[in-house]
Amino acid sequence: MPRAARFKIQGRLDGNGREMSGTVIIERQAALFSVRPHKRRRLYTLQLSDVADMVVARVIRAEVFARRLARKAQKGRK
Repeated sequence: MPRAARFKIQGRLDGNGREMSGTVIIERQAALFSVRPHKRRRLYTLQLSDVADMVVARVIRAEVFARRLARKAQKGRK
């Protein structure tokens, strides 16, 4: 059985906006994505498909926001 891929990360993992380190664990066989904040016992786990859905939704929201800003700036120049 293949070992899970592990990556060290930095981000706002505890919900209060503060940067902290953690570990992302990807288990390919089970299609799971887990995050464990540094010095914490809690492991947050989701299906990889759910993570992919969240990423796509966030990118689309950012693109729509950027388009709105561009339109607003365009109207301001006229």
